[in-house]
Amino acid sequence: MENLECTVGKDGLNFQCNLCDSDVVHSMAEILLRGLATASVDSTTGDIFKSPSSVAVGMKSELAEYLIQRSMTFVREAVDGGEDHSEQLIKASTMPTEFLSDLIDGFVASKRNFLSHVSGFLSSETRLNKIKDFIQKLEMENFWTPDVREATAGTILKSIDMKCIIHCPERFDTQDKLAEHRNLCRFRIVNCKNDGCLASFSANHIEKHDSVCPFKVLPCEQLCEQHVMRCEMDRHCASVCPMKLINCPFYQVGCESAFPQCVLDKHCSERLQIHLMYILELTTRHDAFVNDMNQRLHLLEKAQSLNELSGALDNRTLTLTAKEQEAKIKKLEQDLKVQETKLKKLESEFKSGKEQCKTANVTLEKLADAARAR
Repeated sequence: MENLECTVGKDGLNFQCNLCDSDVVHSMAEILLRGLATASVDSTTGDIFKSPSSVAVGMKSELAEYLIQRSMTFVREAVDGGEDHSEQLIKASTMPTEFLSDLIDGFVASKRNFLSHVSGFLSSETRLNKIKDFIQKLEMENFWTPDVREATAGTILKSIDMKCIIHCPERFDTQDKLAEHRNLCRFRIVNCKNDGCLASFSANHIEKHDSVCPFKVLPCEQLCEQHVMRCEMDRHCASVCPMKLINCPFYQVGCESAFPQCVLDKHCSERLQIHLMYILELTTRHDAFVNDMNQRLHLLEKAQSLNELSGALDNRTLTLTAKEQEAKIKKLEQDLKVQETKLKKLESEFKSGKEQCKTANVTLEKLADAARAR
């Protein structure tokens, strides 16, 4: 992408800039690697004799040749005017990554074997995982180096960007003029000027990168006099910034003021009497609270003493009651014994009377028999 290109032109402008937007080229290079992995996986699915790695070399050459050929065919058809390619031209120049993805999808579809067309496989998690794993393997083995992929992506980009939106079409008659132009070209590669940042990008993205660069030094968001890197701004504002809002140290006693911590001494000095009043009020309330607690404690101790005395009286009453009940029970037991004695006496008398009745009956029967005999 940085090499000086010499092309023969009818107007004598033989040296063409052809620098491209580096961010777009990088994105297209990533799409190329994914396209290679996808085509390699889909073309060997279910094949016990082939693996994605075994076909990757040939697939890479086929993919690059196919994309370059298709992009040139697209340009030729657009120039010839045989078909209306206005929408595709706009997409190619404004959304080149999507345009490239469409071309790759067509290539991948042509390489799928029978098993890859089985319903559900193309959207299955297994397939996606295989593609992801193979991409990682290609990256680890440096199979298709980033610079080679970016060169291929640049070639494709220059072919499809007919509106010259994302690459430079300028031509010059001498190499010196081309070199001079490239020092100012909006697509020249520049490095971030912020200390600590290693990012590089096309010059047309300077403002975009600067707006998000974590190493950009900015004025404090809380308007203190310090300048802080964007990545340190949150920590600065939340901790050491002199303009950080803090509560008054006497907040707990009544002062609800909030102010930048740099004016803490001034605040405390100006509101000294007010703070003393807050402390006095707090002390008064505290003393009243202590007195109230002491009174409550005294009442509790008194109540406890009464409860203990009441408990003692209750114990004596219970003891006396128990003794009275024991005496009654003993008296009842004695009365019961007397009644039992009387009952036994009555039983004895009853038995004696019963015997006498029997004797009297026998006597009467004898008398009656004697009377009948006469």
